[in-house]
Amino acid sequence: MRGKNVQLENVVMRFGDFTAVHQTNLEVNAGEFFSVLGPSGCGKTTILRMVSGFMEPSEGRVLIGGEDMTGKGPNKRPTALIFQNLALFPLMSNWENVAFGLEARGIDKKTRRNKAYELLALVGLSGQEMKKPSELSGGQRQRVAIARALAVEPSVLLLDEPLSALDLKLRQHMRAELKEIQRKTGVTFIFITHDQGEALTMSDRIAVMKNGVIEQVGRTDDIYSKPLTPFVATFVGENNVLPGRVTNADKDFAQIETAHGIFRGRNQDSLKPGNSAMLFVRPERAAIVNGTTPDNAFDARFERRDLEGAFVNLHFRLGDNPFIVHEANLRLHNGFDGPIQLGFNADDAVVMASGEVNDDA
Repeated sequence: MRGKNVQLENVVMRFGDFTAVHQTNLEVNAGEFFSVLGPSGCGKTTILRMVSGFMEPSEGRVLIGGEDMTGKGPNKRPTALIFQNLALFPLMSNWENVAFGLEARGIDKKTRRNKAYELLALVGLSGQEMKKPSELSGGQRQRVAIARALAVEPSVLLLDEPLSALDLKLRQHMRAELKEIQRKTGVTFIFITHDQGEALTMSDRIAVMKNGVIEQVGRTDDIYSKPLTPFVATFVGENNVLPGRVTNADKDFAQIETAHGIFRGRNQDSLKPGNSAMLFVRPERAAIVNGTTPDNAFDARFERRDLEGAFVNLHFRLGDNPFIVHEANLRLHNGFDGPIQLGFNADDAVVMASGEVNDDA
């Protein structure tokens, strides 16, 4: 199997007066694990269905391996789609489920059985061929669905939130499994998810969507550390947000006056004095001041401590603004007497033009 690149050229999808996907240009590289990340209703599944052929775009076109897919249904495209509910046949054995697409193509029983056994071995299910799906765990059923999709030798495998029904530990295990399967096969994976952890863990690159628009496309490290919009900054990972107005700026840094003081950060959007702005700093980039004073230092009121194993989330209040600090779990941090001084360096914060943030931020 070998992956092909996927291109969306000026693609638009409308349903009556509602535009689900605004004009979009996107290229997924051959053999890449690419995720489309966004909240429910943002248009990511619509993009998947246009690539698979279950929907024709209202405008624009989809190309796979440079070939225009206009007018070609799902059975005529080099793609396979894995749905959330997996849609395995309960009365068939696992190998029969895997071989179903081959049977529909007229492949003889011996050949399709051998292929099914080979693919079940690939996904780590040797010895489970004769069992029914009901006799497997959720993660094992997930792998049967992947093997069935791979049986028809797609160039592009499309996955629509396939891990959403699994518990946390199983989801974490399947992330590694999926990435390994993708590496072994070389098939192009396009993975749809609202879970930033899934996207960051597995992907080579990510597209972040909001309201039918792709806000940013980039490598995982860049999406996390160099978000281009307030929405991406608050949807991918946690971020402390301080709104205000720019009072001083050069090409590298901007100073922003907020209701809680004056702060400095990297001037990402080339802002000028007077511009409405937001400063973002990741909780792991802020700290309790102990010794050397950072570029930005301020007093805050301690509220609570949330334990996450080796780490703790320390929740403070800066006036009416929440502020979180992540630290290694080396001290109890059960409480503080009076205001506590927090701080962060200007190079660890970014100042952007004001914009829409994630509603849950």
